[in-house]
Amino acid sequence: MTREEIRTLLEGGSIHTVRVVFDDNSNVVRARNIPGREFLSSVMDHGVQYPSAMLSVDTGANFVLAAGAGFAGGYPSWLLTPDLDTFTVLPWAEGSARVVADLTDLKGNPVDVAPRNLLRKVTGLLEAEGFSAKATQELEFYVFKRLGPGVAETSWQGMNCYAEVVQGGVDDILTGISNAMEAAGLAIEAINTEYGPGQFEASMRPAPALLAADGAMLFKAGVKELMKKMGYHGTFMTKPMTGRSGSGAHIHHSVYRTEDGKNAFSDPAAPDGLSDIARHFLAGELLHTAALSALANPTINSYRRLRPYTFAPSNVSWGYENRMCLVRVPASRGEGTRFENRLPGADNNAYHLTAGLLAAGLDGIRRRLTPPAPVVDADAYALDLPALPHSLDEALAALGRDEALVEILGEDFVRSYTALKQSEIGRFGDHVTDWEIREYADLF
Repeated sequence: MTREEIRTLLEGGSIHTVRVVFDDNSNVVRARNIPGREFLSSVMDHGVQYPSAMLSVDTGANFVLAAGAGFAGGYPSWLLTPDLDTFTVLPWAEGSARVVADLTDLKGNPVDVAPRNLLRKVTGLLEAEGFSAKATQELEFYVFKRLGPGVAETSWQGMNCYAEVVQGGVDDILTGISNAMEAAGLAIEAINTEYGPGQFEASMRPAPALLAADGAMLFKAGVKELMKKMGYHGTFMTKPMTGRSGSGAHIHHSVYRTEDGKNAFSDPAAPDGLSDIARHFLAGELLHTAALSALANPTINSYRRLRPYTFAPSNVSWGYENRMCLVRVPASRGEGTRFENRLPGADNNAYHLTAGLLAAGLDGIRRRLTPPAPVVDADAYALDLPALPHSLDEALAALGRDEALVEILGEDFVRSYTALKQSEIGRFGDHVTDWEIREYADLF
């Protein structure tokens, strides 16, 4: 919507609340709900204050001093400044609209560690090299009738993904999500059941990197809210059930030359249709995989998905139309040339993931790196290739050691992000699980 369209809408009275939102470094979407009149009179042009201390809060709402400036910094207020290009009327929340905000200090300077600013910074560096980027995620998720400790009643049973008769039984979910997202401005390409009872997948059309991340945030928040209103429980937790499929978020991505707007990954004269830029980008993507995993798989639970022979990757590999590999190169060429990175879990922060992926590719372009040989006519899982990190702690250590990514993403971001995640790891390490009770309590 244009500024005038927003003003007309709010003055008409059909929208009474505007949610000013942003995704934080714990991947929690935060919002300040602003009355329509207040948004018009002040917030639309001047933003709304937000406590900087909240960027030091982890997934358990614990305050992590090392994730910010600490008490010595005084934790001043920051500003949530609406990006009016993202203003959306919410079909699932009558009378409410939503706008994504950028986080700045009170002087209007971007807060570097904020996820959306991080992605904007990396796309700016890519633009300085003469390129732009597009991306989209295939988002997998579960919908339960009931979910809680020891309770997991799924919305559908069996393993028949794509089966029409199964999908007909959950058409309220499929159509409800699809129609709502289309009404909210997200272009859904397809939505279907997946390979797990109660599991679904939706894919959206590619968009410029920042808008694609905005769309992923909107989709996840919208699904959870919409499912709750329909009496279900939706979750993008990567592995909500033992022994069932994990939920991934394969990210399709490509870069384009600024000079002519053409796909920079495409070279019709090359034997496989991939340009030198594509190879350099791919080499960087593969080289930095261990560090990228800290952003692509940001929770302890994420690493329960990365197992051999599960259609999730387990090592650093790539191949043409190979779904066993970390990076799949789809058959499309010309303007459709792209890579599909299959590393991310569904619980990723799209801004972090995209920023990290583009940073890795940018390093490959700058250093003119060469990728290893692709996997051809072989079982990718059985090959002796570098393994993926087995835990969040291992991935964070790899991120801290990755000098190129730390330089591009920024030391402050890596420090703050790592502190939040280490707090999560520490709390989990102190927790006695149900498995331990079942396994040991009666034996010893």
